[in-house]
Amino acid sequence: MGGFGRRGKTIGNIRNFLAVTEKYTSQNTEPGDYYKAVWCRDAAYILKDQFLSGHHGAVLYQIKHIWNKQIGNDSNKLIYGRGSPKTNFTPVSAGTDISKNFYGALPTTIYENFSEVYALNPDIDSTALMIYVSSWILTNTIKESINKAEKDSADINEMIEYLIPFFFRGIDYLCSRDEDRDGLLEQDYNEDWMDTVLREGKVVYSQACWLLALTSFANLLYTLNKDNEAQRLQSIASQLVDSIENKMWSERTTCYLDLKSENTIGDDSTNILYQDIVFYIYAMTEQLPHIVPGNSNKISPRNCYPDQEKNVILDNSAKVERIRKRMILALGSLRNRVWIKDFPLVTEKPLQKTGPWILQSSEYHNYTHWPWITAIELLTRFRFGQVDECNILLSNLFNHNGRNKANHDNIFYEWLNPMTLTGGGAYPFRTGISAYRLASFEIMSKT
Repeated sequence: MGGFGRRGKTIGNIRNFLAVTEKYTSQNTEPGDYYKAVWCRDAAYILKDQFLSGHHGAVLYQIKHIWNKQIGNDSNKLIYGRGSPKTNFTPVSAGTDISKNFYGALPTTIYENFSEVYALNPDIDSTALMIYVSSWILTNTIKESINKAEKDSADINEMIEYLIPFFFRGIDYLCSRDEDRDGLLEQDYNEDWMDTVLREGKVVYSQACWLLALTSFANLLYTLNKDNEAQRLQSIASQLVDSIENKMWSERTTCYLDLKSENTIGDDSTNILYQDIVFYIYAMTEQLPHIVPGNSNKISPRNCYPDQEKNVILDNSAKVERIRKRMILALGSLRNRVWIKDFPLVTEKPLQKTGPWILQSSEYHNYTHWPWITAIELLTRFRFGQVDECNILLSNLFNHNGRNKANHDNIFYEWLNPMTLTGGGAYPFRTGISAYRLASFEIMSKT
């Protein structure tokens, strides 16, 4: 990417970061520190990082293990409700009727002897992100197997045929979350990664995860010459984007906003801007033409897919340009409203109500800095050629101590207090590390 300040030093720092953090890629998919289980949404980032780091066999084994924990009609040892005010934040054992309602979803967390759905219903992002990343990994495995031995290709084909029914069941479950059939998925309280913020209704971040799942799985199906199934998913994705643009874009605030239901508890979070709306823009950069890095006056297609001419959900150039302009405006709104002294926060202001834990400002999800979503913002801005913003975000990654040695503590913590820049939560937190590694891989490949 042209325009990086002291470009050679920046690339050297990225190489050093990748080398220093390589040791975190060959482990399991647990987020690290005191997190002694598999969180499906976190596993998505860790698995993609492991794949790009060359641990292909281990990745396929772990993908199969996770999908084997998909909720079925007879799932046992499943609990739910700990994150929901509707259960008084109390875990409940899921009986047969509940398991049937959850059929096709992945649990939030997979422990050694049981699984948990954290809130009242399975969170949208856990299932959607695992469909997205699993499909992406399988598509790229197919591409890499073309020149390998026939036996290897047969093993991969067997794995793919085994996993695809799991993905379809996940898609069917997520489709069922569109209760009013407007193309947008509904969720109840705390059914996404911000599991204390009491977000419910139609959440931009969750729609973005759904979009990634649909387009990535469609791409895998196209690769397997299953065009009819792929086109069905692509049609759902097209309706999803239209609904987001028609219902979730705010011209007044020049950003995408969540849509609350009539049952929202309190109103302090109404119209608040969350940093994770950037995830929708990130998802769209997988589909739309984007600004060539370093030149804001040119547009070129992003070649993310082996069959890009098929897997296009927007073929109207006027619509593409309108959405592209909106996304640039939304990135500007994020910079103006959630960045504090060049430090992105997950909420634009402190929240007045949280649960199940009462959080003070600058604690956990309440007005704090989270490295993993900041890494996604970095990658998204990189794709839009926003050099100045990328340099600022990279400076947080390459913070140096007095010995002129990179100090990565800012991204090794799960979250940071923006007022004191002290870390909180797990350390080292592998989800954040992997997210920054994914951004680093792409920056390295494009510069």
